[in-house]
Amino acid sequence: MIIYGWKTTPLGYEDLGAKCSSCGTMMSVQVFVYQKYAHIFWIPSFPIGKTGASNCSHCKQTLAPKEMPAELKLSYDGLKSRSKTPVWTFSGLIIFSLLVIWGVFAAKQSSAANAKMILAPQAGDIYEVKEGPSSYTLYKVASVQGDSVYILHNMYESNKRSGLSDLMKKEFDTEPEVLLKSELMELFDKGTIDDIKR
Repeated sequence: MIIYGWKTTPLGYEDLGAKCSSCGTMMSVQVFVYQKYAHIFWIPSFPIGKTGASNCSHCKQTLAPKEMPAELKLSYDGLKSRSKTPVWTFSGLIIFSLLVIWGVFAAKQSSAANAKMILAPQAGDIYEVKEGPSSYTLYKVASVQGDSVYILHNMYESNKRSGLSDLMKKEFDTEPEVLLKSELMELFDKGTIDDIKR
């Protein structure tokens, strides 16, 4: 369940020497400007515009910008243009951007580490293998002798990548398949070997 919506935060107000259009009291009108922002799980995500109102401290008449007399609307527009959008209203966008950057960096680091491991396989390495569009399994390195790598295939497969953790508890074949290191590298380059656990 995603909780989202919008809120406002005050940006500023101004006391005006204007006369209230309702009660006629002088020096009783204030204009306020608020920043509207969207939030997800109460984290400000991005600003969605400014709004405001005028208020008479004597008769409590409140007017939205479109209801304000021309002179009052001019004062409101001036205050609105001088009011700056707070940086924290972009918090969600900033957090999301940082997560994307971190994800790209982590993926590059993982890919570089996998490229090194595929060149120097060790007994016990587990390869996560994508055999088809919805077919995933595991290979386990039984031993390495020179350029030959002895691979044990998991006896089961999953239709989702997330199901590979369950396959770790399942049995592997007892008869190994022999692959050359160059063949393993080819499988890695093609994306068949998706990840390596050591």
